[in-house]
Parts: sequence; C-alpha cells; structure tokens
Amino acid sequence: MATDLQQRLNRIVGKSNVLVEKYQQLLASKQVLDEQLEQLRHDNEALRVEKEKLERENHYLRVARTMSSTPEQLSEARLMINRLVRDIDKCISQLNT
Repeated sequence: MATDLQQRLNRIVGKSNVLVEKYQQLLASKQVLDEQLEQLRHDNEALRVEKEKLERENHYLRVARTMSSTPEQLSEARLMINRLVRDIDKCISQLNT
C-alpha cells in the first residue's frame, strides 16, 4: 500500500513539473508576443502619421493645381506648398517634444 501511494505521489509530482514547465514556456511566449504587439502598435502609429502627412500634401497639390494655369506656375506653387508643409511639420514636431 505504501508503494502504491508513493507511485501516485511520484506521478502527481511529475505531472506538476510538466505543468510548471508548460507554464514557463507560455509565459516566455506571451512576453515575446507582447513585445511584437508593442512594435506593431508603434509601426501602426508611424504609418498613420505618414498617411496623414501624405494626405495633406496631396490636398495641397490639388489646391495648387487648381490655382495655377501654366506648368511653371504649378511647379512654383508645388515648391511653395512643399516648403510650407515642411515648416508646418517642423512646428508640429517642436510642439510634440
């Protein structure tokens, strides 16, 4: 009877060790996934900012195209708008820091 109890206890201890190992593996996997999630959130934010910038530039170029009648005027208007956009982006970045 004592050997039977000892065998059961050994099985329980073995199974609990397996559970502890699996738990540690899952924790490590969760940590990796959390890091990946944070990186993806950061990338998503960067892409969102880039998208907004490109949408602004697109809008400015459309406005410039409607204002200018010759290709030279269009080119000048684009340069002016690009300078304005860069200045605005610099101002925004200074406000964010």
